[in-house]
Amino acid sequence: MLSTLEAIVTHASRYIYENYVEGKGSEVISRREDDVTREIDMAVEELVYRMLRDNVSEGGVLYAEEGGVYQWGNNRYIFVLDPLDGSLNYALAVPFFAVSLAAGTYREGTLSDLEYAVVSIPTTGELYTASPEVGARKNGKALKRKSGNIVFVALSNGFPDVTCEILKKTGYRGRSLGSSAAELLYTVEGKAAGFVDLRGKLRVLDIAGALTFGKYVPGFKYVKYGGDTPNARVSIIAGSEDFVNAATS
Repeated sequence: MLSTLEAIVTHASRYIYENYVEGKGSEVISRREDDVTREIDMAVEELVYRMLRDNVSEGGVLYAEEGGVYQWGNNRYIFVLDPLDGSLNYALAVPFFAVSLAAGTYREGTLSDLEYAVVSIPTTGELYTASPEVGARKNGKALKRKSGNIVFVALSNGFPDVTCEILKKTGYRGRSLGSSAAELLYTVEGKAAGFVDLRGKLRVLDIAGALTFGKYVPGFKYVKYGGDTPNARVSIIAGSEDFVNAATS
């Protein structure tokens, strides 16, 4: 399974990067609530779906950011996809966005089903992979956790005051880079001490890859408020055990 997911995400990541360099795909094709779908989002989602359908003959259910739910075969596996987390960055030519795909055997259709993860950051060439067999890896090598001294925070309209209170209490500096999937992944890696999004707007599918990757990284912890299904809206505090304990005490 992991090799299949890795090949698919690598192909999708290359497609994104080529379009990014050429300045293509930024056009908005639909709007909903506080989010938009761009041409590149839908193109990548459809690309990943076709590759999954062609390579996973047993069948599956794909929960995706733009098109909802795709099904084929006998629904043996669950896949959770964010085809391009950080599409506004993409549109503004800010080189920080990610492709996130997680998978597992379909049991309940929730986050707990996921065992495999592949997350790519196209502009840096970083590829994060995880499975029960090999644990967490970065660019094919066992992940070595770092010790960062910043916290990624969600600072869009309507973020709660408690976000700033957590920063004051823990003594860290806050940063917001525009891609929750990549920011949380960097937090799992330890480049940042923590990740805080308490707006209640983040969807599980945005961060499913990073959270699945984090299952295999000792020292990573998170507290999530909200549901476990891919489309559930959640708030989350994540990071090192010390950070999470201090932020939630």
